[in-house]
Amino acid sequence: MDIHSWLYEKVKMKKWIKYGLINAVIGFIIGGAVATFAIGNGYYIFALAAPLAAFITGAFFWSAINKKPENYSTGRIILTGFLTGTVSHYITFILLSVGENICYWTTGGCTASLGGPPVSVLSMSTAAFAFCFFSLLFFGWLTVLLSVVAGFLVKTKNEPTRRPF
Repeated sequence: MDIHSWLYEKVKMKKWIKYGLINAVIGFIIGGAVATFAIGNGYYIFALAAPLAAFITGAFFWSAINKKPENYSTGRIILTGFLTGTVSHYITFILLSVGENICYWTTGGCTASLGGPPVSVLSMSTAAFAFCFFSLLFFGWLTVLLSVVAGFLVKTKNEPTRRPF
């Protein structure tokens, strides 16, 4: 066994983790863009919530839909990318609500725009659908497309290329 094969076996990562991490990078880039270019205060938290939501949804949908390598069909990967790219927006707003409530109740910061407590997590579970509409309208096409591309990357990069030495 050469060193390349030995190293590959030692650092072998499960496909759902790879897919989740690629989507987390996508979420960080898009969440960072929202945090940078959005008008108003408090958008910086998108750079934290979006990658976490993208990892959670990506890892979940990959492991649920593509359990075995023989399941890596084009249709399943597109479905996984579509679900990851859309559901991650909803999960992002839920995570934002949880984070804002923890911040408010532990530090007194993270108030709503009028200075009161932030929206409760229970209220956000339904209000997040409205927020998701605009989020998906502006960024959904990009997150779905990139999640599908991430799925094909994970599928095609299964084994290391054999080196002649």
